[in-house]
Amino acid sequence: MNNHNDHKFKFGEAANFPRREWIWWIFSLYYFIPVFYMPFSWSSYLLVFGAYAAFIVLCAICISCQPSRVWLPVSALLLLGIATSFLTSGAATFFTYAGFFIGFSFKTPRTIIWLGVTLAIIAGLHVYHGYPIPYFLLPAFTGAATITMLGIMERLRFENKMRVEQNHLEIRQLAVIAERERIARDLHDLLGHTLSSIALKAELAEKLLSQENYTEGRQHLCELNKIARDSLSLVRQTVSGYKHRGLADEVNQLCEKLRQNNFRVQLYGTFPSLSARTETAVILALTELTTNVLRHSNGKQCELRFEQSCENIMISLSDDGATDSIIEGNGLQGIRERLNALSGTLMAKTGKSTCFTIRLPLPASRDFASIDNSL
Repeated sequence: MNNHNDHKFKFGEAANFPRREWIWWIFSLYYFIPVFYMPFSWSSYLLVFGAYAAFIVLCAICISCQPSRVWLPVSALLLLGIATSFLTSGAATFFTYAGFFIGFSFKTPRTIIWLGVTLAIIAGLHVYHGYPIPYFLLPAFTGAATITMLGIMERLRFENKMRVEQNHLEIRQLAVIAERERIARDLHDLLGHTLSSIALKAELAEKLLSQENYTEGRQHLCELNKIARDSLSLVRQTVSGYKHRGLADEVNQLCEKLRQNNFRVQLYGTFPSLSARTETAVILALTELTTNVLRHSNGKQCELRFEQSCENIMISLSDDGATDSIIEGNGLQGIRERLNALSGTLMAKTGKSTCFTIRLPLPASRDFASIDNSL
């Protein structure tokens, strides 16, 4: 038989009976009511109590059984009810509990078939034994039908719970993947920039020392040490969530880095007021673009421009180095992915000069902090 899903049925978890599941077993004591008004021999007493013990065992098997095999203990429970009906009308209780497992364990079409078979068995036993209607037919019929409906509702609730848990699991997995991609992009952008600076500083220090210019050589080595320590701090911040000093300070640092490498830098426009997420994306994008200038540009002058229109914020970084074409690596691809998440774009223009332009939708707040026209 097919079951509702691949999960085991557990009262404390699936049916939501934690700490109170014993209450549902109290109703099974109805089974012993006929013992008080029907004559039994000692052997019959032993059989009646033995049947109840078998009932408890079968219910436990139904609870813990593999879903694909649950029809076996349910069938055994029905057979136990049939056999016990020859001893006591209390066997009606067994059919009631069987109804719950039928409703919970099978899809609705199969539940209807199983319930129909169960009700037919109850009717046949009533006719065969001639028990009074209130003592067998009524409790068995109404109990099996209504408790089966309860089992169906519990199954639907359980399936919904599993879907919600599955959705939460997928969301957590997507969040982990997104975080890994963020860390990978940020590490590439940050380390690409700082490692380029370290390489340039080390090369310059080596040349100065080879020329016995020890004073300037030691100065560059000190700066190299500071850059390495800053890089370590940035890596730690990236892993735990990127923290920066603000757009203005970061841009000024990037401009200073370009100047230290013999670029003339001009800064135009106003710093936009951005959300923390957007500001982080802009800083990382500018860091990567600055690294590309230091690595690949053959120019000597850079311009960084902030502009706004009615709908967009435009940030452009250009240099006077001639470029025929641009082959995008992980750095530029990372910028595009980060900007796409913010409904932004990255545009590149080549020729006698190279220009990268970041376009972002204008935020709700239009407050801007002014900066000097030229630094």
